[in-house]
Amino acid sequence: MPWFQNGTCDPFHPETLTCTLGNLVEYSINATSAAHVAAGLKFAQSKNIRLAIKNTGHDFLGRSTAKYGLGIWTHNLNAIDINLHYNGTTYKGPAIKIGSGTQAAAAYEAAHAAGYRVLGGTCPTVGLAGGYTQGGGHSALSSLYGLSADNVLEWEVVTADGSITIASPAHNSDLYWALSGGGGGSYGTVISMTSKMYPESPTGGATLSFNTSSATSNSFWNAIAVLQGGVTPIVDAGAVVLYQMSNKSITAFVTAPSLTRTQITNYFEYMTDHLISSKIPYTFTTTTDSTYFDHFSRYYGPLPNGIYEVSHLIGSRLIPRSVVAARNQAIISTYRDITASGDWSVVSIALNASHATARNSPAANAVLPAWRDALLHTLAFSPWDWDAPISTMQSRERLLSEIINPALVNLAPGSGTYMNEANFNQSDAEEAFFGRNLGRLRSIKKKYDPFDLFYAPTAIGSEAWVPDTSGRLCRPM
Repeated sequence: MPWFQNGTCDPFHPETLTCTLGNLVEYSINATSAAHVAAGLKFAQSKNIRLAIKNTGHDFLGRSTAKYGLGIWTHNLNAIDINLHYNGTTYKGPAIKIGSGTQAAAAYEAAHAAGYRVLGGTCPTVGLAGGYTQGGGHSALSSLYGLSADNVLEWEVVTADGSITIASPAHNSDLYWALSGGGGGSYGTVISMTSKMYPESPTGGATLSFNTSSATSNSFWNAIAVLQGGVTPIVDAGAVVLYQMSNKSITAFVTAPSLTRTQITNYFEYMTDHLISSKIPYTFTTTTDSTYFDHFSRYYGPLPNGIYEVSHLIGSRLIPRSVVAARNQAIISTYRDITASGDWSVVSIALNASHATARNSPAANAVLPAWRDALLHTLAFSPWDWDAPISTMQSRERLLSEIINPALVNLAPGSGTYMNEANFNQSDAEEAFFGRNLGRLRSIKKKYDPFDLFYAPTAIGSEAWVPDTSGRLCRPM
């Protein structure tokens, strides 16, 4: 994220100015084996050097870089192995083993070639086995299979002392529990991840869009309230609905792996009826693709890069079903306030990641418990303006931290926040990101990293160090 690059040397840096490392690491190890990672960890531990683990660098919290530090770059640990007959203690069936540097697009393609689908995000350049799954990992398939962390079978990991080990429900089960949702960069360096695969099948989809060109602002936002208030039934039928709003327009994308075009149309009849009666022009189209891979490519492709930019300021909140039912209009009012200036957009992702959907229990992993009764993962974001002075972006970050993010939190005070798409200045980060798992995660961190080698802002154990004004880490007094 540009904030942590500090503008000292990036592709937009003026040629007339000196290019310096700024917040970037001093040296990086291009790790292509577990042995490379183990050697790097032992070296950093013995020399008391600050360490950062970087996969693709898709990180909004500054966890993948370290000023004056040593980087372990796992991007080239990208082998993929398909195992149609995985045989574990809790699961027997098709599985995929990916290196920690494997990006989502490559995993999707490999699984599809074998006739299967895997969970991953809608941004196909994210590394699946890195902070994405280690932080939970929502997907367009989450209303069918839960979160990415719910589908992990085992981890290959190098711990702080350089030991290369396997963490699964049967071996080092506490480490497996922590890695599966307890946040990246805290307990060890992941080398590979093995996850469930699911058979490919026809996948329904849809888009819905309308805007203010032929509607008043009040009728526009009232229509969004109607959309959000009625989305639960299709979500509970296995769909994920992602809708992005500005102060003038909204576009919704629907992924419905278990539904036909006719069924999708019927589920959205409440919405199209409202738009017609309100005389708001709209576009609504449905599709059926022969596989989820083809659906994904249609809506979020083309692969490998996809449709999303990843350089922006961001804040978010998980909003429970009960809050949507009781306070839908207050939520819409907050969306309206956030987007009013035109500098900010809001995305809400409606999904069902309950334990019933994931087919597991609360003890299965360290996923933030707030996911389990959330209907919405709601984000506010402002794209990074590379042409604006840094003071402009600093002003927007202050607005995010002081006004926008607290407004999202106030919608659901007892809920939580998805750590991978959060504001790095989240005031209650530990409680918001980890909830009631915090105590156990701290204990596991101390067991596997007793000298606090792994440090990342807002991560478990981050309180063991305090950055000084130059960026070096110091023990708190």
